[in-house]
Amino acid sequence: MSRTVIDIQDDLLKKAQKLTGISKKVEIVNYALKRLLEQKEIEHFLKLRGRVKREGDLKEMRKERRGSR
Repeated sequence: MSRTVIDIQDDLLKKAQKLTGISKKVEIVNYALKRLLEQKEIEHFLKLRGRVKREGDLKEMRKERRGSR
């Protein structure tokens, strides 16, 4: 973990604290970074939609998955 000095807009910080219930600034920043990364990963996968060739029988795969429960 590293220490960094950053300027945070007070109004955004207060709104984030209120909406999340997280009071510590470091926790808010870490939470926001995690959510940003998750969002960017989702966007990346959505861009792949229709570009990735899927192999196999989807119905058969679903049957196999249900049988393993």
